[in-house]
Amino acid sequence: MTAPLSVAAAQARILAALTPLRSERVPLAEALGRVLAAPVVSRRTLPPFANSAMDGYAVRAADIAGAAEGSPVRLPVRGESRAGVVPSRRLERGTAMRIMTGAPLPEGADTVVRHEDTDNGRETVAVRVAAAHGTSVRFAGEDMRSGDRVLAPGHRLRAGDLAACAALGEVWLEVGRRPRVAVLSTGDELVEPDREPGPGQIVDSNAVSVAAAVREAGGDPVRLGIARDTVVDLRRHLEEGSRCDLVVSSAGVSVGDHDHVRDVVAEMGRLDLWRVAMRPGKPLAVGNVAGVPFLGLPGNPVSSQVTFELFARATRPHRPRSAARTLEPMEKPEGLETFHRGILEHGRHGELPGVRLTGAQGSGILRSMVLADCLIALPAEGSLVPAGTVVEIIPLS
Repeated sequence: MTAPLSVAAAQARILAALTPLRSERVPLAEALGRVLAAPVVSRRTLPPFANSAMDGYAVRAADIAGAAEGSPVRLPVRGESRAGVVPSRRLERGTAMRIMTGAPLPEGADTVVRHEDTDNGRETVAVRVAAAHGTSVRFAGEDMRSGDRVLAPGHRLRAGDLAACAALGEVWLEVGRRPRVAVLSTGDELVEPDREPGPGQIVDSNAVSVAAAVREAGGDPVRLGIARDTVVDLRRHLEEGSRCDLVVSSAGVSVGDHDHVRDVVAEMGRLDLWRVAMRPGKPLAVGNVAGVPFLGLPGNPVSSQVTFELFARATRPHRPRSAARTLEPMEKPEGLETFHRGILEHGRHGELPGVRLTGAQGSGILRSMVLADCLIALPAEGSLVPAGTVVEIIPLS
């Protein structure tokens, strides 16, 4: 029997088999959360001109070098600079100009003294501090210069990124197309969430969680509904799913008399059943349906959510891991990498956060995911992790 794959090896195999989707241009207003497909290169200088970071007075630093609280330097005030208007005059040596936040620095000035460090005079101003050259000045190009590479392909766009693009005049962005992900559940025992389950039935929570995870990861979920345990019904649902970019199903990949996913997917394309050395979620079905990638998740609700997190996030695939210290001992099976559901507790500044379990860790305990704000990734080696051990955690938000 082939040895089980590690989580990292399974992730690498899945990613290697994927083909990137084509890109598309979208307006800036619709780009939040999208993944860049082309770099954003500055075509402008930001700020475009030197301007004031404070309300105060534009001066030459040399003219106020001797200023102090008890012996202020007095300068005549010559005009004003306000936002949106270029000063009409140059600042002459030994004078000051009133200036507002964001207003252009007049030619000849190199420093801004804030109002609080003066007597706020109108005709003459008493400066009480020897502000250094460049104080409270935003110099032209200190943020970005023409030709600077501002954002790289693969970056998921945030609100601050869009602000930078707007300032640069980039009103259309080249981004990866959102993948359409078919979400399928299988089983005669399943009912939709709006139905009261009868004897022997359970609510299909997996489709809800998978569809939400697809949307959170940047895709567009396409709910296919529930395929009943017949070859005909399963084939009909999978044919519909093959119009999407990825098909994700849950349950039905075992070898029971009524589990047809393996045979139908193999008939329509290809299917491999992987054993991954992990818990929860050891079995993983990977293949294609009519050339469209297929991922078969376990049926247990927690296993389904954990395996989606680890194997189905195909754009910037894995959330960054960080370190935490266990607040209690944790048990695990020897030889399996495990992903316990955890709750972080942040300590004093500079200390690693602590992490504790959410409670019972069974693969059917939905409450363990409800309470969790992270997954605790415990290595395959060993069966007991003592309290105080530094471990890796995967944030869930």
